[in-house]
Amino acid sequence: MRKSIAMRWALAIAGTAALTGATSTARAQSFDSPQRVDTTVSLERGGTVSISVWSGHVNVTGGSGSNVRIRGTVERDAMEVRARSSNVTISMESEYRHGGRADLEISVPEGTSVVIEGYSAPYVIQGVKASVKAETLSGTIRVSDAGGKVSVGSVSGDIKVTDVDGDVRAESVSGTITMSGIDGDIEGESVSGGVSINRAKSRSVRAETVSGEIAYRGTFDPSGTYTFKSHSGRLLLGMPADAGASVTMQTFSGNVDSDFPVTLESGRQRLGHESRMEFKVGNGRSRVVVETFSGDIKIQRSTTSDNRE
Repeated sequence: MRKSIAMRWALAIAGTAALTGATSTARAQSFDSPQRVDTTVSLERGGTVSISVWSGHVNVTGGSGSNVRIRGTVERDAMEVRARSSNVTISMESEYRHGGRADLEISVPEGTSVVIEGYSAPYVIQGVKASVKAETLSGTIRVSDAGGKVSVGSVSGDIKVTDVDGDVRAESVSGTITMSGIDGDIEGESVSGGVSINRAKSRSVRAETVSGEIAYRGTFDPSGTYTFKSHSGRLLLGMPADAGASVTMQTFSGNVDSDFPVTLESGRQRLGHESRMEFKVGNGRSRVVVETFSGDIKIQRSTTSDNRE
């Protein structure tokens, strides 16, 4: 993979620590013991809410109106809320080595972009109908009904992204990545976790994993490019019978099973266990690349109902 996912998240989390440290000179309400928080601030349409929480959980829900409401419990540390006309920042000031804990329910106006960073807090972001960026070390991430660009990453937590009108990028080291109902370009990377993509309408898809399984069911745009790579994990593609695709498959020791006719590439020979195969479906206009070292490859003829699951 291009750059260590864990390294990127470590750098991002280091930035989070710098952000929380920077708030120490600002006015903040302190809590010596668990306290309830319920505050409301205004935010103009198309604004941004940025959240920095060390641990606990954060649920963000889009709705009507023009206010951001923050409810929940803050433990041990101080939480600061800064509000401007176009952005709201919610951050923790920690005096503890492992940071404090906040359990927050946050409602935002539809169309609000959301940025969340933390260590072990799980996140749920739903119904914002705008861009989302969420990064955590070990928490799970759930995003649904978003728009624009969605970028999510967790080192060891699972990721689930559904019903997004826009591009999605998801990365994990050991967690499972599940994406469904994406109308936009897709990138998914995991080291030992699987990558599952279902009901996709994408012109560009790239999914990579070292030992996890990759599964894709979706459309194949005539001008699209679809790349699936794994070292030892199984690769499963559901391809509609009416799709038009030129498929290139390469494997060293894995088995190949296809519902479509497969032939060795013209002019090439099989070298040892390694083989490279090509075939066309329909007019062959979209480009599909499937590569694995020891994992098996399975290409199935899917139906419309399969892609609606």
